[in-house]
Amino acid sequence: MGTFYTDEQIKEAIAALESHTPGIWERMKKRASMWTDPHNEEQEIELTAIVRVMTIVLPKVSFVVQAQDPSKAETLLTLDLGDAVRAAIASAKDGS
Repeated sequence: MGTFYTDEQIKEAIAALESHTPGIWERMKKRASMWTDPHNEEQEIELTAIVRVMTIVLPKVSFVVQAQDPSKAETLLTLDLGDAVRAAIASAKDGS
């Protein structure tokens, strides 16, 4: 699943996000699957909420806290979460 982190680490991060804000993972997938450009007001509000949750939660994930460079670890985790969202959307479209 991930380029920088293992599947277990990504699942840990998703679980942390869900623990903080139940349903956030589904909201992330929904927003990513129906994104339009330019963003409308509803999308802007949703994006702001998702970014806020990630900003609060990801720095507290165990492997980010323990990283030599937590800021870099958080950035790499964000990239892997984006890949995980896209993979989940593709999987759902394929019926897997």
